[in-house]
Amino acid sequence: MRKLILAAIVVVAAIGFLGHNLRVTWAPNTGYAQSGAGLGLSPGPAPTTLGTAEIYARAAQSVYKAVVNVDLTQRVRVRGFFFEDEFFGEPRYREAQSHGSGVIITKDGYVLTNQHVVGDANQAANRITVSLTDGRRMPGTVVGADRTTDVALVKVDGKNLPTAPIGTVRGLVPGQMVVAIGNPLDLRFTVTNGVVSALNRPIAIEDRLYSDLIQHDALINPGNSGGPLVNMAGQVIGINTLIRPDAQGIGFAIPIDTALKVADELKRFGKVKRPWLGLIAMSNNRYLIERFGLPDTEGAVVRGVYRGGPVVDLGLEQGDVITKLAGKAVKSEEDFKTIERSLKIGEMVDIEWRNGERLLKGRVKVGEAP
Repeated sequence: MRKLILAAIVVVAAIGFLGHNLRVTWAPNTGYAQSGAGLGLSPGPAPTTLGTAEIYARAAQSVYKAVVNVDLTQRVRVRGFFFEDEFFGEPRYREAQSHGSGVIITKDGYVLTNQHVVGDANQAANRITVSLTDGRRMPGTVVGADRTTDVALVKVDGKNLPTAPIGTVRGLVPGQMVVAIGNPLDLRFTVTNGVVSALNRPIAIEDRLYSDLIQHDALINPGNSGGPLVNMAGQVIGINTLIRPDAQGIGFAIPIDTALKVADELKRFGKVKRPWLGLIAMSNNRYLIERFGLPDTEGAVVRGVYRGGPVVDLGLEQGDVITKLAGKAVKSEEDFKTIERSLKIGEMVDIEWRNGERLLKGRVKVGEAP
């Protein structure tokens, strides 16, 4: 009996030893190269063996040196309580500061962050300071900032700066674990963890419309904006941008694939060039058909045409219903916008629409959004 007990103790001890030394091996996905090739990004970390209790910590450590604090100092107009300042003399100004986060993506100092972090920092009176985790503080210059995607690219003068390994959202699924890193409330290098809840989440907040955000529940606080969302391979898969103000633990990040594509264009052109047909459309529905006598068909109703826009010479009118664009069926406003975004500036595309009982066709040269 004593021998059996002794044998059981040995087996339990052996299992405990193996469990204590259990390791998880992973190989990072380096599919980022196509998205950020124009920025000359370095490859992610080599395959590594991690202890199960160390995965979150190692993911954070993989990028923390590249996470920066972005300080914006703005010249703000001071207005009187009852009267404009001009009533008493010259306008008065004061300096106001705001803080955000960012992540270094190239060794020569390109930093990804949010447009709402840098705002209109291209104005001469405004200043940006980028602070590294090693204590260095550098002046930054806004290369470009895109309000639509809320992505901004900032440049600091540096060599051999620490960079973050870059991943991809391809293959990402709800339920995967992530880490959010930033400088909320000016508390440097704050790390929170959570899981991905949803992909391609459209969010409308204030006067901004986001189309394809990553929803996750890693806590985000003021100052986290622009910081990286990191997978368990220690790679950046998103740029944290906002939270739902009426909820707890619901945060959103811009997919890194989107952010890098925008950053490439900001580096090359200083702005994002978008295809544009020059009209405003909305989904056709039963109410519009019956109330205004629109064509009884699925499609995108023309609400207005911009003067000087690409389609102005086609004769499209308010109330016409677009049913096909570039050879693809249009059944809703979202279909129209999706197809329009996929077009190339300068190419000729076919468009079909209904005007009353008439089916009309034409060709239009895709323009650049003003």
